[in-house]
Amino acid sequence: MLGRITVGLFFLLLVWGNLVAGMKAGLACPDWPLCHGRVLPPFRLDIWMEFMHRVIAAVATLALLLLASRRLRQWRGMAKAVPVAAVTILGVEIVIGGMVVLLETPVNLTTLHFATGMGVFLLAAAMAAFEGNERTPAFPARGDAGLFLGLVFLVVCQAALGAYVRHAGAGLACPDFPACGGQWLPPLTSAGLAAHLSHRLFAYLILVTLAVFWVATRLDARLSPHRRSALALLVLGAAQVGIGGVVVLSGLSYVATACHLAVALAIVLVMGRMWSAAVKGEPA
Repeated sequence: MLGRITVGLFFLLLVWGNLVAGMKAGLACPDWPLCHGRVLPPFRLDIWMEFMHRVIAAVATLALLLLASRRLRQWRGMAKAVPVAAVTILGVEIVIGGMVVLLETPVNLTTLHFATGMGVFLLAAAMAAFEGNERTPAFPARGDAGLFLGLVFLVVCQAALGAYVRHAGAGLACPDFPACGGQWLPPLTSAGLAAHLSHRLFAYLILVTLAVFWVATRLDARLSPHRRSALALLVLGAAQVGIGGVVVLSGLSYVATACHLAVALAIVLVMGRMWSAAVKGEPA
C-alpha cells in the first residue's frame, strides 16, 4: 500500500508541476524554501499552485523516505541500490528545485529538474512493484525484462525532450499539426524548431514500435501473455500523439499539456508492470 501511495504522490507531483509551468506560476513564490517570506503565503491562485506543488513534494518526499527505509530492511545485495539511488536522486532534485526558483527557471535546469523527477518516479514504481522479501528488482539487458526496460528508456527520453521543448519556448515552433509549417520535413531554421520536430518524429517512432510489439504478441506465442498490456500501450501511445496535436492546436493549453504528461506517465507505468512481471516470471 505504501508503495502505491508513493507512486501516486509522485504521479500527482509531476502532473501538478506541469500545470504550474503551464500557468507560468513557477516564480509565483520568488523565494525558497519559504513563499513570499511566509510559511503560508497570501492567497492568490498562481501563488497557491506553486505553494501546493511544494507541499505535495514534501509529502511525496516523506512517503519515499518511508518506502526506501522499508525496502532497505527487506532487500539484500545489489537490490539495496534501488532505494539508495531513489533517495539520492530525490535529494538532488530538491536542490535543483530550489536552484530553479532562485535562478529564475533556466531552461537546462528546469529540464534536469523534470528528468530527475522522472527518475525518482521510476525508482518508486520499482520499489512498489516488489513487495515483501520474496522477489527483488533486476535490470537485465536481455530477454523480455530487458526489452521492457528499453521501452521505458525510450519513453523517458521522449518525455525529457518534451520538457526541454516546452521550457525552451519551442512548443509552437511547429504551429500546426500533423504538418509543421505546412510541410512534413521543413528546413531546420532554428534550434527550437529542430527540438520540436525531433520530439514529433520520436513520438511517431515510439508509436510504430508499440504497434510492432503488439503485432508480435499476436504472432509469437512466447509473447502472447503480454498481449493485453501491449494493446493498452498501443492505445495509450495513439492517444498520446493525438493529445500532442491538441497541445499545439490549442496554443499550449495547460490542461492539454498536463494530460499529455499524465498519459506519458501511464505508459511508463504499464511498461514498468510488464518489466516487473517478466522479472517475477508472471504474466503481465
